[in-house]
Amino acid sequence: MSAAYLDETARVRAALAVIPADDYGTWVDMAFALKNGLGDAGFEIWDEWSRTASNYNERAARTTWRSANEAGGKTLASLFWLARQHGFDLTRTQYPDRMATALLPNADTVVRRTREEAQQRARHAAVAREAQAVWQWARPVGPEHPYLIRKQLAPVSTLRELEAPELHALLGYTPTSEELPLAGRVLVVPFWIGEAISTLELIDEHGRKSSLAGGLKKGGYWSAGLLPTTDQPTTPILIGEGMATVLSAYRATEWMALATLSSGTLPQVSAILRDRYPDAELVVLGDLGPGEAKARQAAQESHARLALPIFASDARIDDKTPTDFNDMAVLSGFAYVRERLRDIAFRTIDQTRTGTEPAADAAAEELTTGAEAHELKEQVMGNVKAKLVNEAEDASRRRAPKRGASKQAAAPESPTVAEGSVTAEPIAATPAHERPTAPTRAAVGEPLFAVSDVPDEVRAQAEYRFGAPLRVAAPRENGGPYRGEVFNTEHYVIQEVATRSVVFHPKAQMQFVSERLRWMDENARLNGAELQIGYDGDRPKVYPWDRARELLERTVGSLKKSARELNYSPNLEVMLDQLQARSWARVREARAAALEQSKEKGASQDPSGPDR
Repeated sequence: MSAAYLDETARVRAALAVIPADDYGTWVDMAFALKNGLGDAGFEIWDEWSRTASNYNERAARTTWRSANEAGGKTLASLFWLARQHGFDLTRTQYPDRMATALLPNADTVVRRTREEAQQRARHAAVAREAQAVWQWARPVGPEHPYLIRKQLAPVSTLRELEAPELHALLGYTPTSEELPLAGRVLVVPFWIGEAISTLELIDEHGRKSSLAGGLKKGGYWSAGLLPTTDQPTTPILIGEGMATVLSAYRATEWMALATLSSGTLPQVSAILRDRYPDAELVVLGDLGPGEAKARQAAQESHARLALPIFASDARIDDKTPTDFNDMAVLSGFAYVRERLRDIAFRTIDQTRTGTEPAADAAAEELTTGAEAHELKEQVMGNVKAKLVNEAEDASRRRAPKRGASKQAAAPESPTVAEGSVTAEPIAATPAHERPTAPTRAAVGEPLFAVSDVPDEVRAQAEYRFGAPLRVAAPRENGGPYRGEVFNTEHYVIQEVATRSVVFHPKAQMQFVSERLRWMDENARLNGAELQIGYDGDRPKVYPWDRARELLERTVGSLKKSARELNYSPNLEVMLDQLQARSWARVREARAAALEQSKEKGASQDPSGPDR
């Protein structure tokens, strides 16, 4: 089979086909040469050629291509020179399609690739199960999440949260971002492929982001709201990169809005949406900067409209240039974002999708025409709001040392367990052939010691605290989690796990997952607290636990199950999530009020006492 020489790209492909791809140095040099001559458009040719090597690895290929740059010293002239050394004739106008022939793998390569693909599918499946388990344990986002407040966003039902220690307990490792561990309240963002969660994005209070290692990301999306149940949506569909960008657009318009994990997957997810909703109006939300090229590609390939944010020339957020629609919402308000997107989505385009000019080009023209009507107004408002934001943050930074010093000087006042916690039960063990790819829980072993080894005075303290007669037990290796009220002694933490049933936890190797719990132990404030204690081998780990919260979650979970069995609308589950979040907020408010009343009562009874 032969192909006529049409352009330089076809010539490059034909020349590359005669060069063996097995030598690593040559392989890298050709990446630099194609990057120099064709830019990112050369990746498909280079990757196709790379697959002719027996040791091809897709991840390594993508990493190498990203690291290559156009100024690497290799050009298309280097490629043609090397091709001539292997017999390539530059004077011909037709070339046999050697690339297609070379891509036919031998038997050993087929076996190896089949095995690797099976291992990768198993890994993706294990991570998907892990993601589903974490999502089920996570709870609706409570009020005043620091990251959402900073982004001026409100929580939605498709977001949940966990405390960082709980996340560590569920995953078996601490997620990190640029070698820094996620901390505080961590947002859990599920990414779906079809009807199942494929992986999770995790965002902590500081905006540090991570995702589950080994999860499938291609084609995955997060939805800011419920997907339409009909074949065709009644509003435009927004698709963009990142949860904050898409949630900002969703808040501004209340349209169907989906987010990808990165700009690189925008074209693929846009194509999936176009296939699913062939007559829908798609709007791709682009970011200014490196992600803009992929947004334009997605809009062009899926016949969608492209929307880019606009800013005043001197607008800044945290001394950085704004780039996305969340930045636009913070600086100019959600009303401007809504007006911008409505202007792009509903404006009539002169060129039809079937015309000679791509729809993305017509959409790109709207980026300038839509700005003229509001350019002056947006520039003034953008400058004013940017100045106000920067002044407020400068004032906050000036006040921060004083607040930080007071927090460090004062010890925690309340002996109660940290609020907002939830039971973090380990994930069930996976099948044996998948254990290397997913965290598993070790089997529960024998009791760590005999109950008779507990000193009589400790047992007497337990009976005095929890009543007599008592059923007593020792914890087991890898046992737990044990949950309930505790009584703290010098060498044991006595925990009532059921009515008049206690477990004695030795404190020799006890690990507290938070500084607050450690402080409570050192200052004799653990008595009466409700905790969860699990064992990693023979080492006990202490976590906060809240009986009221668990009861609330179980009640709501039971109502959801009944609603599904009775075929009630899925909207009822969303309403239950909202009611649960509001109920828990009231519980926290009541607890805070009770604590303040207790402090005031104590101060009035002993006005001359020391200030605690």
